[in-house]
Amino acid sequence: MRSILLSLVATTSLVSAAAAADAVVYGEAPAPAMEQAVYDWSGAYVGVFAGVTTGDYDFTATDGTDSLGLSLSGSGFLGGAQIGYDWQVGSYVFGAVADIAATNHEADITATVSGFGWARAESTLKYLGTLRGRFGYAMDEFLVYGHGGLAYGETEQTISVDGLGSISTDNDTKVGWTIGAGAEYALTQNVSFQTEYAFTDLGEDTLFNEGGIAINEDVSFHAIKVGLNFRF
Repeated sequence: MRSILLSLVATTSLVSAAAAADAVVYGEAPAPAMEQAVYDWSGAYVGVFAGVTTGDYDFTATDGTDSLGLSLSGSGFLGGAQIGYDWQVGSYVFGAVADIAATNHEADITATVSGFGWARAESTLKYLGTLRGRFGYAMDEFLVYGHGGLAYGETEQTISVDGLGSISTDNDTKVGWTIGAGAEYALTQNVSFQTEYAFTDLGEDTLFNEGGIAINEDVSFHAIKVGLNFRF
C-alpha cells in the first residue's frame, strides 16, 4: 500500500512539473516602444527663393492748378537670398529674417487728360530688401506663420510730360513696410521648403519738383514666392 501511495505522489509531481514547463513561453522580449522624434525649428538658416509680383505704381502730377493721377498696373519676377534665425518654445516659433532680391517689377502708361495734356510714366523696381520678424505655430515638421517688418527698394523712372518732353530722374530709394503669411515644411533635418505671400508698400515720395511741376510716386504690390532653406 505504501508503495502504491509513493508511486501516486511521484506521478502527480511529474505531471505538475510538465504542466509548468509547458506554460513557459520561450522567445525574445518585446522591444520597448520608440517615441517619435519631434522636429525642432530652433537655429540659424540661409536660403534662396524666387517668385512673382503684381501691383500698382501710382503717380500724381500737379502744376499748382491742375492735377493728373496715373495708376499703373505692374508685374514682374524676383529672386534672391535670405538669412534668419528661429527660436521654438513648445509649439510656438519666433524668428527674424533678412533678405535681398533682384526684381524687374515694372509698369508703363501714357494718358491724355483734357486741359492738362499727356503724360507718360515708366518705372521699374530694381531690387527689394526686407528685415522682418515672424511668429508661427509648429506641427512637428510643418510650420505656419505670419511675418512683417521693414521693406526698402530702388525704382528707376522715365517720365515724359506734355510741353517738357522726357524728364530723367535719378534712381529713387524707397523705404516702407511689408506684411504677409507663409508655410514651411522640413523635408529633412537640415532642408526645408517654404512658400510665402507678402504685401509690400514702399510709400510715396517726390520724384520731380521743378518749374512749378511736381510728380509723386507711390509703389505697392503683392508677391508670392517659393524657396529652400538650409538649416544648421
